Amino acid sequence: MLLIICLGVGLTLAFLSLGLLVVLPFLAIFMVLLCLGLLLLSRKSVLIFDKYPSKGIFYKLKYHIALLVLRKLRDRIYKRNEEELSSASHLATLDRPQPLTDDPKSYDVVSFMAANAAGEKLMITLERRRRGVLKAALYLWLPSGQLYMLPKLPDMVHFTSDGSEESTEFRGAGFHIYPEQAMTLWRVKYLGQLRSEAEQELVDVQLDMQFVSHTAHFNYNRDLSSSLIADSVAREAWNERFYGMLKSVGHIVEKRTHYEQYGQLKGSIVLGQQQLQLELRGIRDHSFGTERCLSSINRYVYFALLLDDGSSMVVGNLSQPSFFLSSLKVGYVCSPEGVYQAITASNFELYSYGEKGVPPQHQNFIVETAERSYLVQIRVQNSAVRFVGGDWESKVYNQFVACTVNGIGGQGHAEYLYRHKMGRPDAVSAKDPEWYQRIKSFERSLSSLEPVVEEDFIF
Repeated sequence: MLLIICLGVGLTLAFLSLGLLVVLPFLAIFMVLLCLGLLLLSRKSVLIFDKYPSKGIFYKLKYHIALLVLRKLRDRIYKRNEEELSSASHLATLDRPQPLTDDPKSYDVVSFMAANAAGEKLMITLERRRRGVLKAALYLWLPSGQLYMLPKLPDMVHFTSDGSEESTEFRGAGFHIYPEQAMTLWRVKYLGQLRSEAEQELVDVQLDMQFVSHTAHFNYNRDLSSSLIADSVAREAWNERFYGMLKSVGHIVEKRTHYEQYGQLKGSIVLGQQQLQLELRGIRDHSFGTERCLSSINRYVYFALLLDDGSSMVVGNLSQPSFFLSSLKVGYVCSPEGVYQAITASNFELYSYGEKGVPPQHQNFIVETAERSYLVQIRVQNSAVRFVGGDWESKVYNQFVACTVNGIGGQGHAEYLYRHKMGRPDAVSAKDPEWYQRIKSFERSLSSLEPVVEEDFIF
């Protein structure tokens, strides 16, 4: 606002020096209206639960402004470089383990969420961090009601080196996940143990599966509906912090890449004395960059649904107020032929589902694409908890669900993420390698401004 006023004063003096006094009344009116408009746009909307802004009186104006800017920005970044971004060389570079930079927040994540009509469900995620730190989760849910998981869960932190080496692949803690052909074939292997939820017994496991896809990928920076982003931005107060954030949008986008791809996950699992041949349909996602910032995320909910007619659906809602996205809805529908359609509207509001910290067992909501509306009905069959982040910054409920979408049955997964402020328990962190304990101690001392010996740190 101060910048606008100074600009107005400067223009006024310039006109005075030229003797163009006839335009001063119009200039003054323009400046007053501009300042008044910016002041009104900076007003906060009514907050629901003191977190989620409602649609304010100037919502429609802000929505159309945001939509116009977003479309121009995307046209400049993506459409003009479409040929390069879709080239085989670019996709091969994109769809492989990414080199971790010197930034202590550098990350590289690959995940799989899959299910079939029989109700068998598999979820795997590996996150590579600096110094060989690996964060891993695996859940296997069977129609009999049995749930198997990695023995160390709910803690996800594993170590693949003595802290002096950087990892170059998704490997460690019994896992080896790697691309055999970019955007087409990925191999998923695990050799180790899983813990049975019911008996709390460990069973030896050997998993060997292949993810096969013949579809394009859905890039969130490029393909997410501009309407959904504009809706979220239009609810925020457009104050000085907001305009300051806008200056760094390009920089932030460059440091966050997230894309997903629909395909089939097939292979075998030797589980104790039994051998399973699994044929699942699923979604693989790959995220990397330096700006994941879990500690700044208030909440998110994410659904990955695989329907009996061969189609799939992803629906989500993210709350990251520090990035002026207090309620960003995301998602898409993928046809049986592998054609993606971005979701353009959704009535799934975070404050209506699990706001008190406990996810609901049933969810019903409506989403829309450019072509049609979908009534989504979800029933939870089982769930498990894990903690994400080096200091357990977030608590995630992984739900294993059955669903109906416009009368078509299906199976899938849901994730409910909440802020977790209790930290990682001493009983858990005491088992970490000594070098990692020193680094975490250094991080804590930085946050409390205590004098320390200089040391590198991770997150």
